[in-house]
Amino acid sequence: MFFRSVAAGLLLTLVVSVSYSQSSNGGGEDAKQRAVALFDKGQTEQAHGNLNNAIRRYTEAISSDPSLYQAYYQRAIALIALGEMDEAQNDLKQVVKLGPDFARGHRALGQLYLDRGHTADAIQELESALKLEPQLTGVRLYYASALIKTGKPAAAIDQLQAANGQGEASPLTYALLGVAEERTGKTTEAFADYSRAIQMNPNEATAREGRARILEARGDFQRAIDDCLVAYRSQPSPDIAIRLAQLHLHAGQPDAAIVIYKALVNERPNDLTIRAGMIRLMADNGHREEAEQQVKGLIQTQPGNARMLNLAGDIYFKEQPETAADYYRQALQADPSDNSARVQLGASLVRSKKFDQALPVLSEAISREGTNFQAHANLATALFELKQYPRAAGEFAWLVQKRPGEPVAFYFLAISFDRIGDCPQALRAYQEFVGRADPAKNKTEIDDATIRASLLQKLVKQGRCKPPGRGKSK
Repeated sequence: MFFRSVAAGLLLTLVVSVSYSQSSNGGGEDAKQRAVALFDKGQTEQAHGNLNNAIRRYTEAISSDPSLYQAYYQRAIALIALGEMDEAQNDLKQVVKLGPDFARGHRALGQLYLDRGHTADAIQELESALKLEPQLTGVRLYYASALIKTGKPAAAIDQLQAANGQGEASPLTYALLGVAEERTGKTTEAFADYSRAIQMNPNEATAREGRARILEARGDFQRAIDDCLVAYRSQPSPDIAIRLAQLHLHAGQPDAAIVIYKALVNERPNDLTIRAGMIRLMADNGHREEAEQQVKGLIQTQPGNARMLNLAGDIYFKEQPETAADYYRQALQADPSDNSARVQLGASLVRSKKFDQALPVLSEAISREGTNFQAHANLATALFELKQYPRAAGEFAWLVQKRPGEPVAFYFLAISFDRIGDCPQALRAYQEFVGRADPAKNKTEIDDATIRASLLQKLVKQGRCKPPGRGKSK
C-alpha cells in the first residue's frame, strides 16, 4: 500500500522550473537562442497549467537544440501530469544521457521507475542522484521506498533517518519509517512512528494501514477498523477494502464485512476474485441462500468456468454434498487437469456415503499428487467404511506419519489393525491415541480405546490374539 502513497507524491518533488544555462554548446547560436526562447515560453505555459501548450513549446525547443536536456526534463514533468508515462520515461532517459550530472533527472527517472514497478532500475537512478547531490529533496525518501520493496528495511531506516535529519520530516517519511521498522520486528517503534505520521496528517493512508496491522495483532480490532477505514477513505482500493472486511470478520462483524464486499462488487462487477470472496463470506456467515443465488447466476453467465464451478461445489459441500459433487464433476469436465476439483469430488462422494464411487476418484487424485493429505484422508475413510481394513490401515499409517499431531487418525488406525488381527500394532496405535487425544473432546473414544488396549495387552501376554468378530468401526 505504501508504494501508492509514494507514487502520489511523485510530482511534489519534481521542480517545475530549471535553468538552461547548463546546456551544451552544440548547434548554431541562432538555433540555441530560439531554443531558449521556446523553453521559456514552455515554462510560462506550464506554470499556468497549460500543459499541452507547454509540451508543444518544449518539443519545438528540442527541435531547435536537441542537446537541451532541460527541455526534455520539463516535457517529461508535463507528460507525467497528463499520465503519459511511456513518453515521460523516454524523455527522462534522454535527460540522464545528455546531462549525466543532473541529479534531478536521475531522481525523476528513479521515481518513475519506482512507480511503475521497475525497482532495480529505480535503485540505480536514485543511487546516482544521491551520489551527485546527497541533500536533494526526496532522493532518500524514494530510495528508502525502493529498499523496503527489495527487502532491505534496515538500510531504508538509515536513509529515512538521514532524510529527517536533513529537514525532510513529513507524514510520509514517518509512515515509511514505520513500515521499515515493522519489517525489522521493531513494532513498538513502528507504532510510535505511524502515530506520529497520523498526528501530522490524519489521512496518511500508509500510516493508518500500518498501525491497523499492529492493533490487529494486539487484538484491538475496533481501533484497527477505525484506522483502516480512514486509509480506505483517503486512498480507496480493493486491497484496503478487503483488509477492512477481514478486520470486521475478526471483530465478529460478518454483516459489515459483507456490506463492504457488496460495495466492491458494485464497483467492479467483472472482478471474479472479489465476487468469489463475497460468495464464500456469505456462505460461511448465515447468508447461504443469497450465496447460492449469486453462484448460480455466475454459472449461468459462465457455464464452462471451472473456477466458478469449483466455487459452487465449495458452497454446497457441507449442506448438500451430492449437489457439490455434481459441480465438481462439471469443473473436471471443463479442466481435467484440476486435481483440487478431483479431490473435492472424492470428498463430496465420501460425505454423501457413496464410498465405492469415491475410491477410483481419490486413487487417481493421489496418483497425480501423492502428498495430498485430504485425498489420503478421504480414501482412508472410504476404505474403512467399506471394511477394506488392510488398505485402510495403510492409508491411516500414512496419515499419522505425515501429521502425528492429529490423534483421530491413530484411533482409526488402531481399529483397522484390530479388525485384521494385528494385535501388537493395534495396541500401539490405541496407546498413541490415548496419549495424544484431548480428554474433553474425545472422552468416549478414549474410554473405548483404553478398554480395548487393556484387553489386547492380556491377549498378547497370553498368546491368544485373535481378530474380534465385532466391535466399533468408528
